[in-house]
Amino acid sequence: MLVVGTGFLTISVWAEGLPKQLKMTEATKLEIQRDGKTTGTVGLAAGVELEVLAIEERWVKVRFRSLEGRVPVAKTDLMQRVTELKARAEAAEAAVVQAEAAALEAEIRAQAEAKAPPAKAKPAAVRPAPSEMERKFAGKLVRLSGSSLEPVQATELEGVKFYALYFSAGWCGPCRSFTPVFVNAYQGLKQSYPEFEVVFVSNDRSPADMLAYMRDDKMTWAAMRFDAIGGSDEITRYAGSGIPCLVLVDANGKLLSDSFRKGDYVGPITVLNDTTKLLADYRRKHPRAKL
Repeated sequence: MLVVGTGFLTISVWAEGLPKQLKMTEATKLEIQRDGKTTGTVGLAAGVELEVLAIEERWVKVRFRSLEGRVPVAKTDLMQRVTELKARAEAAEAAVVQAEAAALEAEIRAQAEAKAPPAKAKPAAVRPAPSEMERKFAGKLVRLSGSSLEPVQATELEGVKFYALYFSAGWCGPCRSFTPVFVNAYQGLKQSYPEFEVVFVSNDRSPADMLAYMRDDKMTWAAMRFDAIGGSDEITRYAGSGIPCLVLVDANGKLLSDSFRKGDYVGPITVLNDTTKLLADYRRKHPRAKL
């Protein structure tokens, strides 16, 4: 180990880790050395780079072009470079220690696991077959997330036994009057009856209009993708001759309540009332398991 010092600053570094070059931080003179004697000087400007040959107390032996000599350590960046080398060496040493500790920990863990009895494999969860309505909606649903629409995963519909299909549009005045009422009712119904879900089927003129309507009225329920509505006759067949139209069906697609009855328009409020009663009756027959 070689000790390099200047004034009160002393740094220890491994000899093989010494910088190979240094830079002058101040203008000074290179004392040309031969047989230990100064035979002349050469002026060096700040910023000149020199090759390091050896270090002697306050001097550093260097090579400048074809000349060999010495310059004061204090007028070079040698100490800064040595400090950086030391920091890298300490970091590398710490990394080695951490690696050794991690390897030892892994070995101890492996030995413990080898002695432990094998864990019993848990049976794989069996996903129930999708219902008829799940099949019809597969890959076609989105949900409002922030200011955009995100796909609804198939697992989100697992366990849903009742669907309220809401045919509506932002340009429709009666729709804009009913939707806030429905949004408020949905929040309570969904919390009490996770088996219930609403699917909005837009009659808007464009995807942007549909998104704006859902965002403005804070629709948190699912919705059919705008581009999927036109080719989904098995869903749009539930729609009446006008909007707003609310239709309640079960998981198999069986019609339970409709805004249009025998050609007469009874409105979505009637269907919402029917839905509330039907869900309450369902809960009486199928109490929720207590946690």
